[in-house]
Amino acid sequence: METQQNLPTPWKLFLLFSSITTVTLGGGYVIVPVIGNRLEKLGWMNEETYYDIFAQAQAYPGPLALSTALLVSLRLCGAWGAVAAFFGVILPPFLVIILVSGMLTTYGSLPVVKRFLDGAGSVVPGIVAAMAWKNGKRLVKDSAGRARLIRLIELAALTILLVFFPRYSLPILLGGIASLYLLEGLWKPSK
Repeated sequence: METQQNLPTPWKLFLLFSSITTVTLGGGYVIVPVIGNRLEKLGWMNEETYYDIFAQAQAYPGPLALSTALLVSLRLCGAWGAVAAFFGVILPPFLVIILVSGMLTTYGSLPVVKRFLDGAGSVVPGIVAAMAWKNGKRLVKDSAGRARLIRLIELAALTILLVFFPRYSLPILLGGIASLYLLEGLWKPSK
Protein backbone atom coordinates (compact mmCIF):
# COMPACT_ATOMS: atom_id res chain seq x y z
CA MET A 1 0.00 0.00 0.00
CA GLU A 2 1.36 3.39 -0.91
CA THR A 3 1.76 5.94 1.82
CA GLN A 4 0.37 9.43 1.38
CA GLN A 5 3.97 10.65 1.16
CA ASN A 6 4.79 8.30 -1.76
CA LEU A 7 1.76 9.14 -3.93
CA PRO A 8 2.56 10.94 -7.18
CA THR A 9 1.62 14.60 -7.45
CA PRO A 10 2.01 16.95 -10.40
CA TRP A 11 4.98 18.59 -8.68
CA LYS A 12 6.66 15.21 -8.05
CA LEU A 13 6.07 14.26 -11.69
CA PHE A 14 7.61 17.53 -12.86
CA LEU A 15 10.67 16.89 -10.68
CA LEU A 16 10.92 13.28 -11.87
CA PHE A 17 10.80 14.11 -15.57
CA SER A 18 12.97 17.22 -15.32
CA SER A 19 15.64 15.29 -13.40
CA ILE A 20 15.67 12.61 -16.12
CA THR A 21 15.65 14.91 -19.15
CA THR A 22 18.28 17.26 -17.73
CA VAL A 23 21.02 14.64 -17.82
CA THR A 24 19.89 12.16 -20.49
CA LEU A 25 21.48 12.30 -23.93
CA GLY A 26 20.09 10.29 -26.82
CA GLY A 27 16.44 11.14 -27.24
CA GLY A 28 13.23 9.27 -26.59
CA TYR A 29 14.45 5.70 -26.84
CA VAL A 30 17.05 6.41 -24.17
CA ILE A 31 14.75 8.37 -21.88
CA VAL A 32 11.87 5.87 -22.03
CA PRO A 33 13.60 3.00 -20.14
CA VAL A 34 14.95 5.44 -17.56
CA ILE A 35 11.41 6.71 -16.93
CA GLY A 36 10.15 3.14 -16.57
CA ASN A 37 12.88 2.21 -14.09
CA ARG A 38 12.24 5.30 -11.96
CA LEU A 39 8.46 4.77 -11.91
CA GLU A 40 8.97 1.17 -10.86
CA LYS A 41 11.45 2.08 -8.11
CA LEU A 42 9.04 4.71 -6.77
CA GLY A 43 6.23 2.15 -6.78
CA TRP A 44 4.00 4.36 -8.92
CA MET A 45 3.62 1.93 -11.82
CA ASN A 46 4.58 -1.65 -12.57
CA GLU A 47 6.64 -2.66 -15.59
CA GLU A 48 3.80 -4.26 -17.54
CA THR A 49 1.51 -1.23 -17.23
CA TYR A 50 4.37 1.08 -18.17
CA TYR A 51 5.28 -0.83 -21.32
CA ASP A 52 1.61 -0.99 -22.32
CA ILE A 53 1.50 2.82 -22.08
CA PHE A 54 4.81 3.01 -23.96
CA ALA A 55 3.29 0.93 -26.77
CA GLN A 56 0.34 3.33 -26.95
CA ALA A 57 2.66 6.35 -26.93
CA GLN A 58 4.36 5.16 -30.11
CA ALA A 59 1.10 5.72 -31.99
CA TYR A 60 1.05 9.43 -31.12
CA PRO A 61 2.86 12.03 -33.21
CA GLY A 62 5.75 13.93 -31.71
CA PRO A 63 8.65 13.02 -29.46
CA LEU A 64 8.34 9.55 -27.94
CA ALA A 65 9.58 10.55 -24.49
CA LEU A 66 7.02 13.34 -24.34
CA SER A 67 4.12 11.12 -25.45
CA THR A 68 5.10 8.45 -22.94
CA ALA A 69 5.46 10.97 -20.11
CA LEU A 70 2.11 12.57 -20.93
CA LEU A 71 0.23 9.26 -20.98
CA VAL A 72 1.91 8.03 -17.79
CA SER A 73 1.20 11.28 -15.96
CA LEU A 74 -2.36 11.42 -17.24
CA ARG A 75 -2.95 8.00 -15.72
CA LEU A 76 -1.22 8.86 -12.43
CA CYS A 77 -2.42 12.43 -11.79
CA GLY A 78 -4.88 13.43 -14.47
CA ALA A 79 -4.65 16.56 -16.60
CA TRP A 80 -2.47 18.52 -14.16
CA GLY A 81 -0.02 15.64 -14.05
CA ALA A 82 0.17 15.71 -17.85
CA VAL A 83 0.83 19.48 -17.81
CA ALA A 84 3.58 18.97 -15.23
CA ALA A 85 5.07 16.16 -17.32
CA PHE A 86 5.03 18.35 -20.43
CA PHE A 87 7.07 21.07 -18.76
CA GLY A 88 9.29 18.53 -16.99
CA VAL A 89 10.20 16.88 -20.29
CA ILE A 90 10.49 20.01 -22.47
CA LEU A 91 11.95 22.73 -20.25
CA PRO A 92 15.27 21.19 -19.07
CA PRO A 93 16.51 20.07 -22.52
CA PHE A 94 15.47 23.43 -23.96
CA LEU A 95 17.56 25.27 -21.37
CA VAL A 96 20.47 22.81 -21.70
CA ILE A 97 20.50 23.20 -25.50
CA ILE A 98 20.65 26.98 -25.19
CA LEU A 99 23.49 26.74 -22.67
CA VAL A 100 25.46 24.02 -24.48
CA SER A 101 25.11 25.54 -27.95
CA GLY A 102 26.81 28.68 -26.75
CA MET A 103 29.60 26.65 -25.17
CA LEU A 104 30.04 24.35 -28.19
CA THR A 105 30.74 27.26 -30.50
CA THR A 106 33.60 28.22 -28.21
CA TYR A 107 34.87 24.84 -26.96
CA GLY A 108 33.50 22.36 -29.53
CA SER A 109 36.84 21.90 -31.27
CA LEU A 110 38.61 20.72 -28.10
CA PRO A 111 39.55 17.01 -28.23
CA VAL A 112 38.06 16.29 -24.79
CA VAL A 113 34.69 17.71 -25.86
CA LYS A 114 34.73 15.69 -29.09
CA ARG A 115 35.58 12.50 -27.17
CA PHE A 116 32.80 13.14 -24.67
CA LEU A 117 30.22 13.59 -27.43
CA ASP A 118 31.46 10.49 -29.27
CA GLY A 119 31.31 8.44 -26.06
CA ALA A 120 27.85 9.68 -25.15
CA GLY A 121 26.62 8.86 -28.64
CA SER A 122 28.04 5.34 -28.53
CA VAL A 123 26.07 4.48 -25.39
CA VAL A 124 22.70 5.14 -27.02
CA PRO A 125 22.48 1.89 -29.08
CA GLY A 126 23.24 -0.16 -25.97
CA ILE A 127 20.47 1.49 -23.99
CA VAL A 128 18.01 1.04 -26.86
CA ALA A 129 19.02 -2.63 -27.18
CA ALA A 130 18.55 -3.16 -23.42
CA MET A 131 15.06 -1.68 -23.60
CA ALA A 132 14.18 -3.83 -26.61
CA TRP A 133 15.51 -6.94 -24.83
CA LYS A 134 13.52 -6.17 -21.67
CA ASN A 135 10.33 -5.53 -23.62
CA GLY A 136 10.98 -8.57 -25.85
CA LYS A 137 11.37 -10.86 -22.82
CA ARG A 138 7.95 -9.72 -21.67
CA LEU A 139 6.49 -10.68 -25.06
CA VAL A 140 7.92 -14.19 -25.16
CA LYS A 141 6.61 -15.46 -21.84
CA ASP A 142 3.93 -17.42 -23.67
CA SER A 143 3.70 -19.09 -27.07
CA ALA A 144 1.39 -16.38 -28.44
CA GLY A 145 3.98 -13.78 -27.45
CA ARG A 146 6.74 -15.76 -29.13
CA ALA A 147 4.66 -15.99 -32.29
CA ARG A 148 4.06 -12.21 -32.21
CA LEU A 149 7.77 -11.57 -31.75
CA ILE A 150 8.68 -13.88 -34.63
CA ARG A 151 6.14 -12.17 -36.90
CA LEU A 152 7.51 -8.77 -35.87
CA ILE A 153 11.06 -9.84 -36.72
CA GLU A 154 9.85 -11.26 -40.03
CA LEU A 155 8.07 -8.02 -40.86
CA ALA A 156 11.16 -5.97 -39.99
CA ALA A 157 13.35 -8.23 -42.13
CA LEU A 158 10.90 -8.00 -45.04
CA THR A 159 10.82 -4.21 -44.77
CA ILE A 160 14.62 -3.99 -44.75
CA LEU A 161 14.76 -6.37 -47.69
CA LEU A 162 12.26 -4.40 -49.77
CA VAL A 163 13.81 -1.01 -48.97
CA PHE A 164 17.52 -1.80 -49.24
CA PHE A 165 17.65 -4.85 -51.54
CA PRO A 166 14.69 -4.63 -53.94
CA ARG A 167 16.48 -6.63 -56.66
CA TYR A 168 16.67 -9.73 -54.46
CA SER A 169 13.25 -9.35 -52.85
CA LEU A 170 11.24 -11.72 -55.04
CA PRO A 171 13.53 -14.78 -54.83
CA ILE A 172 14.04 -14.38 -51.09
CA LEU A 173 10.33 -13.78 -50.50
CA LEU A 174 9.44 -16.92 -52.50
CA GLY A 175 12.06 -18.90 -50.58
CA GLY A 176 10.63 -17.64 -47.31
CA ILE A 177 7.11 -18.66 -48.28
CA ALA A 178 8.33 -22.11 -49.34
CA SER A 179 10.18 -22.58 -46.06
CA LEU A 180 7.08 -21.60 -44.10
CA TYR A 181 5.11 -24.28 -45.93
CA LEU A 182 7.81 -26.82 -45.17
CA LEU A 183 8.23 -25.84 -41.52
CA GLU A 184 4.55 -25.52 -40.75
CA GLY A 185 3.70 -28.77 -42.48
CA LEU A 186 1.28 -26.99 -44.78
CA TRP A 187 2.90 -28.49 -47.83
CA LYS A 188 4.06 -32.07 -47.83
CA PRO A 189 6.13 -33.23 -50.80
CA SER A 190 4.95 -36.44 -52.43
CA LYS A 191 7.08 -39.55 -51.83
